[in-house]
Amino acid sequence: MSSLPFLHYSTRNRPRDEAYDTWRHLMAPMYEIRPVEGVDGLPGGGTTLFQLGDILVNRTVFGAQRVSRDQRRIDASPDHILFQFWRTGGYVGEVAGRAVSLRAGVVAIADRRRSLAGVIGRADTLGLILPRTVLRGLDIEQHGMHLDPRRNLLLQARITSLYAQLPRTGVDEAPRLSGEVVGFMRRLLDPSLAADVLEGHELDGALLPLARRIVLRRLPDPLLTPDAIARELRVSRATLYRIFAPIGGVMAFVHEQRLLAVRDALSDPLEMRSLARLAEDHGISSPSQLSRAFRARFGASPRAWRAERQLAAHSDSTHRIQAFWSWFHALGR
Repeated sequence: MSSLPFLHYSTRNRPRDEAYDTWRHLMAPMYEIRPVEGVDGLPGGGTTLFQLGDILVNRTVFGAQRVSRDQRRIDASPDHILFQFWRTGGYVGEVAGRAVSLRAGVVAIADRRRSLAGVIGRADTLGLILPRTVLRGLDIEQHGMHLDPRRNLLLQARITSLYAQLPRTGVDEAPRLSGEVVGFMRRLLDPSLAADVLEGHELDGALLPLARRIVLRRLPDPLLTPDAIARELRVSRATLYRIFAPIGGVMAFVHEQRLLAVRDALSDPLEMRSLARLAEDHGISSPSQLSRAFRARFGASPRAWRAERQLAAHSDSTHRIQAFWSWFHALGR
């Protein structure tokens, strides 16, 4: 199965001047990058970006840096809308002449036709970038720069799950998945369809989807038991067992989701947590237990899995950067 086209670059462990120059080059089509006064060190960061048809999905981590986007860059780049989930950190500055402050937990709507100038602190973000053409007919302006709380929560979950699944998504699956993403975004942003998204199966759903969300949210909790899940879902333990029976049972599902979450973390070139920390953060009792379970499930040790994927991500990064921007500039033309 051919994997999706992707780009990865990180300034981590690179010579200081080389790291800054390459980071500026990588970001140059979209932003001018400059140091922040009074902050030691040069700007840097890392990005992993997947191409899903005409859609881009990325994780970008930033060190402190000053960013700006002027009319020249606006005119030179395709017309996109960025939905950016600020997992940590934030942005303070202006957008199109208006003061803006973005904080962790917010999904911001960034119109690429707008100028900006401000400062990004240390931040970790996930982004979903759509050509404006796929959102034609929708009034994006009515949402301002922030989605309302319910849409914000739903879009956070969708972007997070989408980014996690892309390393194992094949090129042949891209048309279907990109169509699903565009359809979801149109329903989310269209007030006439809001009830279908905000009150229908995509948010509330049946008991199983609700229970699955509880499990995924509480994966780090070593006390995640059937009783705890049943209490939060407000059903009896017997009901909980019944709804999980078709997929192998409650704790089998919890165990599988923990291993999948660790696998996704190890597949992310920007993920730097140790195996001990990953085990702790996913409710697994020890690194040795994690290694045994991971090898049994995926046929390789966690260390081998991480090493193989990091080698692929870092190979020929200069060529990937050039190829990516060539493709990017062709979009929407």
